[in-house]
Amino acid sequence: MKKILSIAITILLILLAFLIYNKKIRNQLHLIHFKTPYETVVFNEPNSKQIYITLKFKNAGVLHNSEDKHGISPLLSKLLFRKIGDLSAEETAEKIRQMGITNLSLNGTTDNFLISFSVIEDQFEPAVKFLLSGLNAKFSENDLSFAKEFFPIQVSRENSRPNKILIDKLYQKLYPNHAYGKNSTGSSVAISSITLNDMDSFLKNNFAQNNLKIYYAGSYSKRKLKILIDELLKYLPKESNQHKIADLKNIEVDNSDEKISNDNVRNICGIIAGIRFDKLSKQEKAALLIITYALFNENYGEFLNDKFPMNFSYTINNRQLSTVLILSSFVHQKDADKYMKKLNDFLSKLDLSQLKNLELSKNYFIQKQKIKSLRSIHNSLTFLAMPFSDCSNETYQQILDKIKQPKNRCIVSISSK
Repeated sequence: MKKILSIAITILLILLAFLIYNKKIRNQLHLIHFKTPYETVVFNEPNSKQIYITLKFKNAGVLHNSEDKHGISPLLSKLLFRKIGDLSAEETAEKIRQMGITNLSLNGTTDNFLISFSVIEDQFEPAVKFLLSGLNAKFSENDLSFAKEFFPIQVSRENSRPNKILIDKLYQKLYPNHAYGKNSTGSSVAISSITLNDMDSFLKNNFAQNNLKIYYAGSYSKRKLKILIDELLKYLPKESNQHKIADLKNIEVDNSDEKISNDNVRNICGIIAGIRFDKLSKQEKAALLIITYALFNENYGEFLNDKFPMNFSYTINNRQLSTVLILSSFVHQKDADKYMKKLNDFLSKLDLSQLKNLELSKNYFIQKQKIKSLRSIHNSLTFLAMPFSDCSNETYQQILDKIKQPKNRCIVSISSK
């Protein structure tokens, strides 16, 4: 009897150990990397009934827009896959729906050009073949006119929304005479001058095999991935003649504070501050996220302890060449000067010993390190690559020093005339 009981307990312990191990394995991130013919990252999720794909054409966004053609990539995002083959726009949309293609989005307003979509697993092969044939699109003058209708003449400063005026002006001052300082959707003057030849040239110079990274998430099979790659090979040239990246060398921040008058603002002053960080390492980017959360989080941020700012918010815009920390708020007109002084004083006097909640902030980001959504797998993987647990006091101090330097910072305010 004792022997039987001992065997039973042993079996139970082995089973328990297996369950714990299996759970641990399931919770780990399983990535498969391919180097040829494209750089490909696969996240295998066997239980997913959909496959999510993102095609990232590196440096094919507004970063390469020339002064006189600023806006080609956002323009292309309105046209690509709108009409596939001989189908009309309406017929194409219906075909896409019937084939189980969902979450189709195109974004050319960042450094890269992103094409994202999901496909029902059972419809993968025909759906991918149909959609990717749209990469071979031949646009007409009517197509181009249609796309340009999405970019109306930009309204004057007097008629724009205050927050739009603030953010546009801030980026002009952070990146004078650089693509980052211009409206990410392009200028109306430049867009009106873009031709079909410009569009064809942009596609040839950016949509190529040597410029592509694939993110694949969902139930993985070699056959499905081969189908995807074979279809891409049909429509993408091997190499592209990419435009040279306009780096930030000798592009300095215009750090003079600027006050703007606007009739749409009444008794309230909108204030936005931008701090520019160029060429941060992954560790420094992680440290920046941790520090800003410790300083400006609404629950325990050091800056908000006295609840002075109204509608305070902060955001980090991370791009290839540079990262920007943006702090914005709206305060009563009578408090504007007092708030500006407080903000400048606070940023200039930062000290590592002040950051009482730094460890709490660090733990927050470590706990968030998980796949948030298969749909945004490329964003999730970027976040997962951030070495939050490796941040040291030395790294934090380097970021604080950059925040404190007035040359990296400018403030723009808007109030009633």
